[in-house]
Amino acid sequence: MNHHLKPTFVISTQSKAILFLTIICLIMSHAGQAADPTYGQLESRLIAEGFDSVRVSTLFQDERVRFIPALVELNLVSKEFPDYYRGFLAESQVEDGAQFLSEWRQQIETGLGRTKVPPAAVVAILKVESDLGRKSGRYPIFNTLASITLLKDSLHWVAQFDTSGGADLERLEKRAVRRSQWAYNELVQYLKLCDRENWDPLEVKGSWAGAIGWAQFIPSSYLRCARDGDGDGRVDPYALQDAVASIAAYLDEAGWLPSAASHRRALMLYNPSSAYVDCILEYARKLSQKMGSNTGNSSGESFNN
Repeated sequence: MNHHLKPTFVISTQSKAILFLTIICLIMSHAGQAADPTYGQLESRLIAEGFDSVRVSTLFQDERVRFIPALVELNLVSKEFPDYYRGFLAESQVEDGAQFLSEWRQQIETGLGRTKVPPAAVVAILKVESDLGRKSGRYPIFNTLASITLLKDSLHWVAQFDTSGGADLERLEKRAVRRSQWAYNELVQYLKLCDRENWDPLEVKGSWAGAIGWAQFIPSSYLRCARDGDGDGRVDPYALQDAVASIAAYLDEAGWLPSAASHRRALMLYNPSSAYVDCILEYARKLSQKMGSNTGNSSGESFNN
């Protein structure tokens, strides 16, 4: 008579402990994966946009690709207010700009070329945007823009805010959708820019809003207005003369003329914030006053009233 016996496994106490820890690690690993944002839809959109599917898939599989939670509040809560910019108008900050202009005047004027944009305006922008090139940003541009695209799904941000008031939730949702679409458009331009400049998309770093270099151009502005200011045959966002030439090209395109009204209109296109524009104009005025009328361009324009 044949007996079909069920196998019996004897597990030692040590093996049980190892098995328990393994199960716990697997549970935690899957929980972490479930909580992580997915870029599947973004990959599909980029492929539909015309980017090579293998390239896109390889890009998103790179271990350097990450969601950056810190960018959520930075992109949903505006910091464009007067107090944010007031510190730039301190005497020590203006003196810093004056020393910079004195040291690099020749390079700045070369970068400006024949445009009507005065050195004081460019130094003011460089000061506010990147502290004269010292702080051009620490966030990987690709991760920044990819993270912002996910804001259209409130799952990725609603827990960070008190949305007990319906009006606040509605306002945040509208801004999140706008920022998400903006970031997607800029991500497309960024990948095109990386192709043009032969950059590794995952290596370039910038601001929390995806801006690059001393002039803090977003990718679409960089593609349109970045210029070679030092004549070396390439555009480097981290080179002074290229940054100066790029800012001048942007403002020139935006309609910068000798009139104060044109200055404000052009700067509003650079950054649509009245507080920002007021700061740039006042910094340029203070710098011009400190340096004397020599801060003007060849036409003698300055910011002295």
